[in-house]
Amino acid sequence: MDPQHIGPYTVLRRLGGGGMGLVYLGVGGTGSTHGLAAVKVIRPEYAEDRQFRRRFAHEARASARVSGPGIAAVLSDGVDENPPWLATEFVPGPSLSEAVRAYGPLEVRRLGLLLAAALRRIHVSGLVHRDLKPSNVMMGGDGPVIIDFGIARAREDTRLTRTGVIGTSGYIAPEYLQHGRFDARSDVFALGSVLAFAASGQSPYGTGHPAAVDVRVLSEEPDLTGIDPPVADLLRACLARDPAERPTPATIETVLAGLPGGTPPWPPPALAAEIARRTREAAEQVRYEPTVVDPAADPLHGARTRTAARPAAPVSPPQPQPSSQRIPRPDPPLLQGFSPPADSGRRRLPRRKLLLGLAALSATGAGAYTLAGVFQEEQPDPRQNWRFAPGSEMGDATMAGGTLYLGSHKNSSLYAVDAATGRQRWAYTAESSVAGQPAVLGGTVFAASSEGKLHAVDVANGSRRWTVPLPSLGGVSVAAGDKLVYARATDGYLYGFDPETGRHRWRFQTGEGMPTGRTPVAAGTVFAMTNKGVLHAVDAATGRPRWKFSGTGDTTSGSPSVHGGTVCLGTEEHWVHALETASGRQRWKRRLGGSINDVHVRGDAVYVHCQDRFLYALDAGTGKQRWRCEIGAGTEGVAVVGNTVYAGRSHPSKLLALDSRTGKPRWEVPLRDPSAMPWGEDEARISSEIRISGRNAYFTALGLYSFRIDP
Repeated sequence: MDPQHIGPYTVLRRLGGGGMGLVYLGVGGTGSTHGLAAVKVIRPEYAEDRQFRRRFAHEARASARVSGPGIAAVLSDGVDENPPWLATEFVPGPSLSEAVRAYGPLEVRRLGLLLAAALRRIHVSGLVHRDLKPSNVMMGGDGPVIIDFGIARAREDTRLTRTGVIGTSGYIAPEYLQHGRFDARSDVFALGSVLAFAASGQSPYGTGHPAAVDVRVLSEEPDLTGIDPPVADLLRACLARDPAERPTPATIETVLAGLPGGTPPWPPPALAAEIARRTREAAEQVRYEPTVVDPAADPLHGARTRTAARPAAPVSPPQPQPSSQRIPRPDPPLLQGFSPPADSGRRRLPRRKLLLGLAALSATGAGAYTLAGVFQEEQPDPRQNWRFAPGSEMGDATMAGGTLYLGSHKNSSLYAVDAATGRQRWAYTAESSVAGQPAVLGGTVFAASSEGKLHAVDVANGSRRWTVPLPSLGGVSVAAGDKLVYARATDGYLYGFDPETGRHRWRFQTGEGMPTGRTPVAAGTVFAMTNKGVLHAVDAATGRPRWKFSGTGDTTSGSPSVHGGTVCLGTEEHWVHALETASGRQRWKRRLGGSINDVHVRGDAVYVHCQDRFLYALDAGTGKQRWRCEIGAGTEGVAVVGNTVYAGRSHPSKLLALDSRTGKPRWEVPLRDPSAMPWGEDEARISSEIRISGRNAYFTALGLYSFRIDP
């Protein structure tokens, strides 16, 4: 019998099932724009396997750090519960396999462009999907959405599947079938097969027994009959048996966007009505009265009855307030109509009253606060100064000399934007998307493109100084020191370059892959983290190793943070480790209440956001907790200016201001601009680092935004 509740979710109905478990439509959790979630419950045979549970917890929490258009966001999880479960964004549309069965072959130029962009975001985050297929692509109103990324790996190398193959025949890359190897290029193979199915209505390797299909993948050319030649040529490249011959997702985007006639709008006409119908049904589900079992009526099987009240997202306990200040509870956003303001030409966030929670919670040995209160109070209201929107989702920004430098995920450009006015100073065009965070040294800004090139650009006019190719499967991160610029590639090498000429100075091999993210440089040392959680300290001038730390025994999360002689890192197993930057000697370690999302060392404090929804402030010298504040899931960055801690939250998107001494909330403001952003993208995704300068805060989403935070 289906459960009535899974974690905080009330079960409305079963959506389906697969090899790993059953999927339910649930309501009542947090983080979803409409209160609904797809909740996957793991099958008992997997839940009983300890190795699987550990891998599932790691992959679920890694997936929670990935967000963006085309990706079903992870909302919450119960990886430690029995059975374990995972809640993701619910997409009301049909799957791609359902759409093709119902409406026949589809025009795939827009579909392919959007899926390639989503796949690129997954890869840049250090993950691969491993089971991309038509049933794992949902057709949403704003575009296709990839589901179940990062989860298939949890099934691999357990006692249940050690002799089997993970994936679906016809979409499994040849290198995995032959050698058990799988990386980002294997996802490109699956994408090619998915698009071929969408364009022709059939798998390019036919149907039949899975073993027979696998043999065709290894020995025969794909059948692309009936597909337009320019698209067929691209898909044939994606399906190359040699992974090195396949294009990157960024190249697929570029090729599809450049085809004659452009890319058609989304959604396709045949699907538009069906997506709209399912979206209306999803809105009605919020008021759905679920079927429950009354054991008293039927002791053996139970009689199915209906509850009297509709399920709703849990709300905070009511706080005392004057009777004249009653706040009506709004309908879920999915039920609200959307209409842009009459003055749609002005890109300003209107002044409003903010809801601020100042209720104190008891905590042993330290202060604790929550943002869950419901009384009204006049607070500083950060107002939008300007918005820079080149028509694409932007990457992380770097500020230097009053200019913000940032790249675009879509149009292969690096932008220089005046921080005071939002005016574009110049734009530099690279060969592929510039999604990572640039670095500035002297009169040069350095940026890495997704296909593995390091670009040096003049800060004055945007002219190219030099470019250097770098091996990369998922992106390159860049840092700058006093005399050298450093590039960290996903091939496991750290490189040092002369900033004036681009001449290679040294190369350091870590022995394993390195994820994208921060590469701190401090006290003449470059700090590089590997995928397996080993922290390397490398001499910035020579590339020689100084020390390495691998004493966590756990899986590390996020990037290291360095300040004032201390380097900190967090783990999936709830630990924060503090090391001396000079020697790598461990100063202290502390276990907190959840898996560590990210760690930031600022001044004499270490700020840590955990999966338990709290932001912690620890003493940098001793690790003792100073305070904690409940700020919710999806924190995307921390900045400290004076006595204020600014934290960005992405579920939903808000900028929070806390007292750095006590953790007491000061104010919060939604980071959204309905008059400037299209419907479906109204919840802006905050940059992984908030930029604070003077009285202004900057963050990126579908554009670059500037807010006045201290009127």
